[in-house]
Amino acid sequence: MTEGHGERVERYRALYDAAYPRVMAYALRRARSREDALDVVADTMLVAWRRLDEVPDDERRMPWVYGVARRVLANHYRTVDRRTRLAERIEREPAANPGDFDAVHEALDALRPDDRDLLTLAAWEDLNNDELAIVLGITPAAVAVRLHRARGRLARQLAKVGITSARAMKSEERFR
Repeated sequence: MTEGHGERVERYRALYDAAYPRVMAYALRRARSREDALDVVADTMLVAWRRLDEVPDDERRMPWVYGVARRVLANHYRTVDRRTRLAERIEREPAANPGDFDAVHEALDALRPDDRDLLTLAAWEDLNNDELAIVLGITPAAVAVRLHRARGRLARQLAKVGITSARAMKSEERFR
């Protein structure tokens, strides 16, 4: 027998009422800020709603929710750490020629969407080949091949929009 929308909402409401204060306490003890804790709790409860059919109805319910919260917290801090590393890397790099920003975006826009996504995930989100493989649903070896080819296409596009060979090589390094 399938569950109706009203029953699903009631089951989630019961889970939310039982889990929210406990997950909030957990997140507050582990997060670096109250805002981070609120984000973790919101994301945890969203996962619980989306995966409500997988939530145990017995004594395993709270351990399941804590497991989700733990993974959400880990993902949150991986993202924060990735952004921090990117900001630090940008601060260390010499300022680019102001015209290069538009030229790089023009070159990226000229690429196929798959190449553009791959390059920006690698460079701006700082994902490694294993992480890219998960995102794209391919093997790390296939990522390496596609990334190599996409970098070459980017270098050619950069040359077309007027970035010199030396600057193209430097720009390509950002995508490694």
